[in-house]
Amino acid sequence: MPAAPDAHDVDLLLRLLELILSEPVAKARNFFRTIPDGLTFPEILAKYPRGTDEFRYFDTMMTFWETVGSLLKHGLLNEELAFDTFLDGAPWPKVEAAAVALRKDRGPLELENFEYAYRRAQEWIAAKESASTSTGP
Repeated sequence: MPAAPDAHDVDLLLRLLELILSEPVAKARNFFRTIPDGLTFPEILAKYPRGTDEFRYFDTMMTFWETVGSLLKHGLLNEELAFDTFLDGAPWPKVEAAAVALRKDRGPLELENFEYAYRRAQEWIAAKESASTSTGP
């Protein structure tokens, strides 16, 4: 059983919440939702060239989720607390095709932490759903 969240865990989670609700990241998050799923990275660049606000929004979300994934992977962010609040919805399927293309160009580590955040969240959700159905209403 994972350790209960402590004051440090709460502080970190609140900082992430403050960040994701900040105006610049909220704009990026809202834009990110409009990107069609399944675009490759070259398609993203063609549609949202570097230097545009749209590319900056895209990059902001990539950086946010890559950071969250890294914190999770290294045990610096309490998974139970993170996934039980607002970090269980890493939008990996939206960028998976782009990540595959980037990995061909830049190597296998490109966006690995973003993917890690998504995979761990999916495992957490499945475990919670399984526990819920096994204990009944």
